[in-house]
Amino acid sequence: MVHDSEDRSPRIAIRSVDVLRAAEVIAEQCDGALIGVDERFEHASKVRFSSGQLPGGDICGARRAYVLSPAISVSGGDIVKRYGFECSVTIEVWRAFDGFGNWASGMWNPVANVLPDSAFSADAPKFDKRAELSGGFDVPHLMEVAFPVDAVYTWVDGTDPQWLERKRHALERNSGDPMPEAAAEDLRFVGHDELRYSLRSLENYAPWVRHVYIVTDGQRPDWLRDDTDWVSVVDHRDIAPEGTELPTFNSQAIEANLHRIDGLSEHFLYFNDDMFLSSPVSPDLFFHANGLASVFLSRALVAPGDPVEGEPAPDAAGKNARDLVWQVCGRRLSRKLFHAPYALNTTISQEIEDRWPETVQRTRDSQFRRLEDITLAGGLHLNYAYAVGRAVTRKIRYRYVGIGEESAASELERLIKDKDSLQTFCLNDAVQDIAPDVADRQVREFLERRFPDMGSFERLPE
Repeated sequence: MVHDSEDRSPRIAIRSVDVLRAAEVIAEQCDGALIGVDERFEHASKVRFSSGQLPGGDICGARRAYVLSPAISVSGGDIVKRYGFECSVTIEVWRAFDGFGNWASGMWNPVANVLPDSAFSADAPKFDKRAELSGGFDVPHLMEVAFPVDAVYTWVDGTDPQWLERKRHALERNSGDPMPEAAAEDLRFVGHDELRYSLRSLENYAPWVRHVYIVTDGQRPDWLRDDTDWVSVVDHRDIAPEGTELPTFNSQAIEANLHRIDGLSEHFLYFNDDMFLSSPVSPDLFFHANGLASVFLSRALVAPGDPVEGEPAPDAAGKNARDLVWQVCGRRLSRKLFHAPYALNTTISQEIEDRWPETVQRTRDSQFRRLEDITLAGGLHLNYAYAVGRAVTRKIRYRYVGIGEESAASELERLIKDKDSLQTFCLNDAVQDIAPDVADRQVREFLERRFPDMGSFERLPE
């Protein structure tokens, strides 16, 4: 078996002389299996499958075939998970290479292009991507991301009465005036269950992520299993330095503490809960094998001048980042970043904190966003990393959808249509041109259609 650790689908290498026998075994042993012959190097989802006997003549002339046994999991009469193309097994047909018993693959794979006859015996070892077959050295490949990568989310249940009361008290203390009940109602933040579906996308399309940390203020999603080993909930109080002003309702203050999560990997991805993966991705989209992080630049520009009252907090933070980066390299950053997963390093965050400790602590102590805040887990981090030679720019297939815009319904449909061509997308609520209940319904319906299968981290429905 030739296996790529970044690919959920195992690959089985079969010599061309054994193909017909393999077809017989599959028909005998895999009752109900569907088999598709790939003649144009296409993904399993684009290949025509048939049931019953594998057409031996077809596979003999092909370089690859897929074997799939569709299945479902049911709870309370409802389908909660489907097992489809991502669970298929890939069969690669290898052909005689020379007169010395060696066999060559008809397509490139990350392990080997030529294998000896002994590799195809029943007792042959499973060759892992980490093994250098030609030299016998069990070491990572030079271009392979061999270090662990975790993921971090920041999340809040904005309808939690206790959280709302804490926010109200903080606002009154910061303003010095009591808050009327009507104004307190405006504090309510209504989400669309994005976190659950973002995690589904992560588990489905980036199974190589080692561990997920959800950073929150004494809350826990009610759908999150207590016994999940893949997801941990981290409280703000566990990562904020002693003496930091808490509770905080400033995402930039929370982000200034992410690198302090106990057990967090050096390289990690930071997701807002409105970020989603759309198709399978590998870790080298975000990090190079030598540790350099990827920066995904937008064409949108950071506005000139100093931060001004009333402008969006990310715009003010971008201007502040520009000033600090100029201090490092004497050059001006001009472009914003895509609202896509951020590839971060704990040592970069610590380095920024060591360089500007007062600036970082002022952001931490801001219970609500201020013009002076910085983004230790966003624009400042990645532009600083680029300025000191520890990040590079890279392209990503990304789309932004404003869920409150008039065009939201059609844009959500486009995300369904283009799901395989995109790598990530964002559902943002910066603009509210349509009624909130309409936006909520549209987003919830879309997310359930787009990511219908439960994750391993979710409680079964009652």
